[in-house]
Amino acid sequence: MRKRSNQRGFTLIELVIVIVILGILAAVAIPKFVNLRSDAEASACKANQAAMESAIALYVAANGSAPAALANIASYMAGGELPSCPGGGTYSFVDGSNNLKVTCSIEAHQR
Repeated sequence: MRKRSNQRGFTLIELVIVIVILGILAAVAIPKFVNLRSDAEASACKANQAAMESAIALYVAANGSAPAALANIASYMAGGELPSCPGGGTYSFVDGSNNLKVTCSIEAHQR
């Protein structure tokens, strides 16, 4: 009968502990990643709103009045077109006391 040499490997309890730790990490990390997507969409939407407000200001400076529609400011945007909302909403603007504000139809993206 041959004697077994030193066998190396992990015991069952060590493997179970590693799997439990990975499960706990996954349970904590997955909800964080889900929230990151909605936060990124909201941030991109706010950036788009700010860019369109700047384009409206350029339009007013060049033409002396507010645009009749957002489509009129496309030539003042980088790339020559209006950005789309990453969350699928639509943009509109309100002319209130010489302060043109762009709003998004998605409530979560409002400033």
